[in-house]
Amino acid sequence: MIAKQVPNLITMARLVLAVMAFWFMSDVIRLSEGDADTALIKAAAFFAFWFFFTAAVTDWLDGFLARRYGWVTAVGRVADPVVDKILILGLMAYLSASNKVYGLGIDGGDWHVVMPVWAVVLSLGREFLVTALRGMVESAGKQFPADVFGKIKMLTQAVYVGIALGAYAGIPDFLHFPALGLLRSPNFFFAVFWLMIAMTVFSGVHYCINGARLLSDNIND
Repeated sequence: MIAKQVPNLITMARLVLAVMAFWFMSDVIRLSEGDADTALIKAAAFFAFWFFFTAAVTDWLDGFLARRYGWVTAVGRVADPVVDKILILGLMAYLSASNKVYGLGIDGGDWHVVMPVWAVVLSLGREFLVTALRGMVESAGKQFPADVFGKIKMLTQAVYVGIALGAYAGIPDFLHFPALGLLRSPNFFFAVFWLMIAMTVFSGVHYCINGARLLSDNIND
């Protein structure tokens, strides 16, 4: 019985890691509003990045353990996606609030904003819509599980948040890996950003179509 709770404990640990990432992103915003040295801002972003990266790894780990050993629980089925959304959407909100310091890691001037407010609102709206739709479908006695497009959406959000934090934190300079120089390219950010937005919209529409079909089937039955 104790072993079966391991994935749930990892999920709770991910929530703690998310809070720590939020803490350091708050420092990024606070320091950028004053006359703090650029190195201090990058240091705060550096810690935020590694807390996020570790949290992302635990997301894979708890799912793997639950499936591999049959440690799936009702609590885990609810807590895991909720903590994922807190982590990703929370950091998207912090990135939106810290847009004015994005130039610490990205070349090319001010023409590209890392996380527009409308992108955060769109993502939040999509989550609220899908959650409400899931509640309606399941209250009608139907199953409405996450599908592959929802998982791809979450992956693109995690990748974009990760590269944005990595750019803030100066990860390309820290790791000295040539390919990471892409993190400084506005064109790269632009491409990944719009891929994330496209998957957010597409997956939301796909869920709505499936939900409407299931509700229609229930009425016809």
